[in-house]
Amino acid sequence: MLQLRLKQMLALFLCTVLIRPTPIVAAPGAVLGSVTPRGVVTVGDIRIPGMSALFSGDNVQTRAGSALIQYQEGAKVVLGIESQASFSPSRVELQKGQMSFSSVAGGPQFVASTLRIEPVGPKSAANVTYMDHKATVLVTEGSFRVVDPSGAQLASLRAGEMRLFEEVSAAAPGPPAAAAPPAVPPSPQITTGGSSRTWLLALGIGIVGTSLGIAGIVRASDADDRADAANQRANQAQSEAAEARALAASATSQNAALQTAVNNLRTQVTSLQTQLASQAANQAAVNAQLGALLAVQQELAAIQAESQAIQNQINDLLIELATLQTARTGATTQASSPSLTIQEIIDRLRTLRDRLGQLGTRFTTAVNALNRAVENIRRVLSPT
Repeated sequence: MLQLRLKQMLALFLCTVLIRPTPIVAAPGAVLGSVTPRGVVTVGDIRIPGMSALFSGDNVQTRAGSALIQYQEGAKVVLGIESQASFSPSRVELQKGQMSFSSVAGGPQFVASTLRIEPVGPKSAANVTYMDHKATVLVTEGSFRVVDPSGAQLASLRAGEMRLFEEVSAAAPGPPAAAAPPAVPPSPQITTGGSSRTWLLALGIGIVGTSLGIAGIVRASDADDRADAANQRANQAQSEAAEARALAASATSQNAALQTAVNNLRTQVTSLQTQLASQAANQAAVNAQLGALLAVQQELAAIQAESQAIQNQINDLLIELATLQTARTGATTQASSPSLTIQEIIDRLRTLRDRLGQLGTRFTTAVNALNRAVENIRRVLSPT
């Protein structure tokens, strides 16, 4: 009996080593949950081949892939490509790249560098990017407060709203900040090691999240595993249908984010047009900037119309996919044959994905044109 127990203990030890090939003496803390890689993902300096335990203090970095982090208490984080974040029981810190997360009551706090994104309700979700001292926050569910390290509230965001924040030196004058809601009592501060940097609500619309989202659809689609050709026909059809639905869901989500960004940008353009129209001095310069803003407004309207057309095509393909699945799982007597094969549906979804990528490029160009117009407008409205 003693010999049998020793063998069982040895077997458990070997299984633990194989599941996570990290030296046991280097385990940083308690188990928080799990990490599921898709593509090249490392924890610390070690690449993980499959689902692995997540320990307190782990630093997860994605390269040509993404990672799903699931906390035992229910909080969930998805790291996009070329992203890095650290995890502890009370804190998830995005150090670079993009993360999407859903929070739960009593779960960890979410930060991008030192910018805190605090859920207001018990169930909230958001997409956050952090690059080059700029952070974009897009709320997809519930509502959030965005708070700087001093505890001052910068913005209050609800589902569908997005804002761009910029990290600046506390001693240097920053760009004009947009109006923020009245300050609330400071939340518990996060120790920043004596940093003299702070955050401002920046003028303009953050495009980092949109750009990363479009790139993520393209790379994630290219990284999809094809079903084994030796599988039975029914299993293969089910796998391909799931792939088509995943493509459609990703495209729909990205399309919604693009629509939100376009709407916010169009609102800002309209506000600038109103300000310019009220200026009587330097009429020639005002007219020039009004023309530039009109061109941006027309381009945004065109992008929005094409985005809606793409969404309509995605919906039609989902209907066609459902019809095809019904025909494959029905009785031997066929009713009406689907007009498309499942491979044709997938090919069309990939074409729509590429068109979304092109729309993202056009959107970025429009933002750059707007930023140039903003600088010219500042000179017109505030001559030195």
